[in-house]
Amino acid sequence: MNLLNIVKELLPYAVSIISSIIAYNQAKRKLTQELEIVKTNNKHEIEKLMQQHKINIEDLKEKHRLEMEARDKEYMHEKEMTELKSKVAINEKNQELMNDAMSGVVEGVVKDILSGKITPEQINDLSKRFPGKKE
Repeated sequence: MNLLNIVKELLPYAVSIISSIIAYNQAKRKLTQELEIVKTNNKHEIEKLMQQHKINIEDLKEKHRLEMEARDKEYMHEKEMTELKSKVAINEKNQELMNDAMSGVVEGVVKDILSGKITPEQINDLSKRFPGKKE
């Protein structure tokens, strides 16, 4: 009977240990399931964020392309304006030089006429050879 008393004393401890092992296994199984759920949710969130970043990158690329086009147009406009200003300045300088040359020639001819080096007949002869522009 001694054995029966020992079993009666140990039985509550054995049941407690077995219950603890079962509770541990259930908790571990539940934790594993919850971790899988969290991993799946995180994976979906990461994929969603990656898609959003891809969209943002595409938007930035498009914005950059448009900015570059605008800058190219602005550069071309400035280049054209600079070319036009240069042409106008060159034309003005050419006109000024032509005017200076013509005034020098006319001044020289007038001096020659006044000094008597050129006669009225020579002027008529030159005007027949080189008719002036009629504007």
